[in-house]
Amino acid sequence: MFRKTLYLTLLLALLIAGCAPAAAPATAAVPTEIPATEAVVAEAPASQEIAYTDSLGNAILLAAPAQRIVSLAPSVTETLFAVGAGGQVVGRTDYCNYPAEALSLPSVGGFSAESISVETILSLEPDLVIGGSTYQADVIQALQDAGIQAFVSQPANLAEIQDSALLFGQITGHTDEAAAVVDEMQTKIDAVTEAVSAVPADQRPTVFYEVWHEPLMSANSKTFVGELIELAGGVNIFADLPDEYPTVSVEQIVDVDPQFIIGPSSHGDQMTAEIIGAREGWDSLSAVKNKAIYIVDGDIVSHASPRIVIALEEFAKILHPDLFK
Repeated sequence: MFRKTLYLTLLLALLIAGCAPAAAPATAAVPTEIPATEAVVAEAPASQEIAYTDSLGNAILLAAPAQRIVSLAPSVTETLFAVGAGGQVVGRTDYCNYPAEALSLPSVGGFSAESISVETILSLEPDLVIGGSTYQADVIQALQDAGIQAFVSQPANLAEIQDSALLFGQITGHTDEAAAVVDEMQTKIDAVTEAVSAVPADQRPTVFYEVWHEPLMSANSKTFVGELIELAGGVNIFADLPDEYPTVSVEQIVDVDPQFIIGPSSHGDQMTAEIIGAREGWDSLSAVKNKAIYIVDGDIVSHASPRIVIALEEFAKILHPDLFK
């Protein structure tokens, strides 16, 4: 029981940070190709000093763009590579598996503060370490105490992911590349929202997004997933619940009777359309009857990186296939 509780606690931390561990893509997985923190960014003066506030509320001041960076989250690694700063990354976590070039970098441990080796980080002689979650605050503090610049970037929505990309471009000297990445993200977001804009509110399909299966967990409107469902022209059946990742019951799901069920491939062999459809009491659901159960790439949908717009496009194609032929 203790191990299960500990695992669920870690799962929630990963989800809140937007960097859940990856698993092999399942059916209907989203594609992975994309060209290649909440932070308040100040204009860099002639001295190249860069000042901003990180997701922990810490005021950060960099004297110049960083050249040796250790990433503590997949979302951070993906964003750094996306803005053209991959060559400045010298360390990653076990979960940082995209792009492929990142796999050749030394790992400093897992996601949780307990699994990250500060000693390994220091051995890489970084001039900057970027965490992906406030759950890594202890590691960030330890690095700061050791004289290493470190901060947390934990974007809470698509707009903040774009802000984070711009910040990463600034602190690595890749402002133009970062601006191009953000522009492309916005183009994709605008294309989806414009395509679904004509769908009346009362005709938008209802969606149950399954974050986890045992216990059943979903996501409310304040999460990435909730935002993706809404932007893609759907209605999240648990949007109004107070918890970001609430535990829900089968009875609650049956009562609403969602038209679609979507979940991430991060569950491995426990997350397939066949297994979900065969669950006891689920055969009455419209989504099950109509075979409207879709598994998307958990790597993409759970990472707060520029690739999140790929998940948005996939959600829109699932919910409104006629609009995206």
